[in-house]
Amino acid sequence: MQRPFLDGSAYNDRKTFVVKCMLPQYLQKLLGKHPAKTKPIIDAERYDTLKSRLQKELFQPVDESKAFFPEEAALIKSIRTETAALNRNNITRTQAYLAFYNRNPEVHWSFLAHMVSRNGGYHMTDLKSSNMTHLLDREERQKFFLFLERANSAIFADAFPQLLLYEHSKRKELPLRRYLPVFRISRFMAPIWESFIEEPHSPLLTTALIINEQRMLQERILKRTRHGEILRRLDFQLQEYLGFMKVIFPYAKEKGLHSLTGLTVERFADPKRRIETGKLLYGLLFQHPVVFRGVGHFTKEIPHTGSREDYWASIYTSDGSTSKDDKIFSPTLHDAWKDQLFFPPHSFDWFTNESFMEDLRSLPIIKKEDLTNEVLENVKQLKTLNELKAIF
Repeated sequence: MQRPFLDGSAYNDRKTFVVKCMLPQYLQKLLGKHPAKTKPIIDAERYDTLKSRLQKELFQPVDESKAFFPEEAALIKSIRTETAALNRNNITRTQAYLAFYNRNPEVHWSFLAHMVSRNGGYHMTDLKSSNMTHLLDREERQKFFLFLERANSAIFADAFPQLLLYEHSKRKELPLRRYLPVFRISRFMAPIWESFIEEPHSPLLTTALIINEQRMLQERILKRTRHGEILRRLDFQLQEYLGFMKVIFPYAKEKGLHSLTGLTVERFADPKRRIETGKLLYGLLFQHPVVFRGVGHFTKEIPHTGSREDYWASIYTSDGSTSKDDKIFSPTLHDAWKDQLFFPPHSFDWFTNESFMEDLRSLPIIKKEDLTNEVLENVKQLKTLNELKAIF
């Protein structure tokens, strides 16, 4: 089908629009941002003690003993079965994180993971939304979805057994160090969990889990599978520039519209930046009472479906049979994608040198910014670009 002819003025108007959309955000990336202020996670003495314990891990042979008593073997089987069942798709993972946090509120990471997983579901269904019909072809959408699914399922498969082992240890003393290698969990986490059980410190555990999951993702998925290729694709970068990769937290509701705060995920290919983003999101969620209370209320009131209708029902609809009121079609995850089989990634341990410990020193101090208007503008930009792509 031949594309309609555009006269010079129409072409220039569209070109100008695209430049206006992208230039401010592109310049911001080139110029960089002022480094965030930070605060120590733990005092110097405790940090030095923990660092010493982690250093020893680097020289300890990994205990992969397979000799377990029947009761121990039953626990291992139970955790594997539960983890596999809950790792079926984004919906089951997201619900599992929240349920665990509700039972164990001292494990802040699980609530953070729930909210990040909600966003993962939104990004998955965005690929089938009416705003993306022309920006990506069917094959590209499938590749992007498989990348998101692979990354999120790998994190769950690594993290959730740790959470269940910890929960079990609260009921009955359990040598976590003995079980972690069975689930191919990095030796980095053994001293972390031991320290947490001895003297609970939620920010330290949260930071360690952020580090572990992103380093694991880098070592086992991005370096060693074809999914790493997606991070170099121009289309992926384009969506990043236009705010497609925002992580949003709905924290208040006014006039039928949830107010949003959050962050834009930048330079996803860089594990250091992903770790920093995780720390910032943690601070945003737990340092600001209005955000913490508001997000908590949202999670109790709104079950996760994957559709952006969950938080902006006046803008999005999960009903694909109607386009009433010019709403954007945003399907539920169940309607958008089939469940995928999970294949365990390579079992390489990322913790190979001391430099990785530095990320345990501090957490950034982040101010809460309301992103509602910015996200609304992103939605308009993406819709217009999708329409432009249909013409060019």
